[in-house]
Amino acid sequence: MMKNNIEKLKIATNSYRLKNDNQITKKILEYIEERIKANQKEIEDLIKIKKEKVTYEQIENVFKDENEKDIKYKNYKQMIINEDKFIFATLLMPIGTIAVEAYDTIEVIRYFVDAIKTRNGIAISDVEYDEQSVKFLVLEIIKEALKKFDIDENLIMIMPYEECFYSYFDKVIYTYNKQGKKLRQNGYEMKKTIDKKYLYIENIELEEIALSDNEKEEKEILYGEIQDVIEEISKFPSLSASIYTKDAEKAYYFINLANSENIFVNTSLENTREVENSQCELYTYRNIILPIPKEEKISEEKTENVEEMSLQIVNKSIFEKIKNYLKNFFK
Repeated sequence: MMKNNIEKLKIATNSYRLKNDNQITKKILEYIEERIKANQKEIEDLIKIKKEKVTYEQIENVFKDENEKDIKYKNYKQMIINEDKFIFATLLMPIGTIAVEAYDTIEVIRYFVDAIKTRNGIAISDVEYDEQSVKFLVLEIIKEALKKFDIDENLIMIMPYEECFYSYFDKVIYTYNKQGKKLRQNGYEMKKTIDKKYLYIENIELEEIALSDNEKEEKEILYGEIQDVIEEISKFPSLSASIYTKDAEKAYYFINLANSENIFVNTSLENTREVENSQCELYTYRNIILPIPKEEKISEEKTENVEEMSLQIVNKSIFEKIKNYLKNFFK
């Protein structure tokens, strides 16, 4: 049962990550806020019945506060275009599937919202598991909202603590200690990054180029269907993974779902470099390298001014090339 739930969680988060609409998160949260207000009486009645130490106003304020905050998903720390017309960027990306030890109603609801904003799959590991609780009622309201926007409702779950096996998750967040006392700072466990580089030759026509580019690199060469390759790469975080492809949609798929610190499109694994730690518990930094479409005429001038470069790219309409996926990464 546990493995089945984790598989559902993975499928849900992967599906959500591939959504190209960068306004969808805001739309979902606004709709949820409306539905919370529409269900005020049911929420207040359940609070009284369960004698929970929470108020409706506190719950409403969670959504109000979160809606006012910026969405950091895929924010970039730096971006440059080199002389070979490759884009180098460092992006904030989702971690994957996350288990959170939490039972406080307001804290749990915040993590529900965080799952939607960060596009992580989040399972609450609840020592006070009660399907008749207020947090479950709010969860059901959120699930209905997700379905309305064609998002897999399994993106968010509540599981009994004793059934939540942490080894299946990409990260575990602890909000209290073994004695049940709230931690001043959350504790974390992450899957360790393995010292491995993957070269995925998706298009056999690019095999000679791919092998030549990566001749000096110690790597594991992968062929086959992209879904199978992603599953193999994503078992454990790796140092780097490069795809050689002519298919923009597959490149977008790879960039979003490959569980690697460095993710490249049609370029050598020799570009692998250290990734700095993110200060946000629900994001990780990824180094991304991908080519600019040859038909685009981008200025020869190299710059490290992120704002200037992003405006330059917008003005050149590069987003419409390569299946429009650059828009998600650099907006």
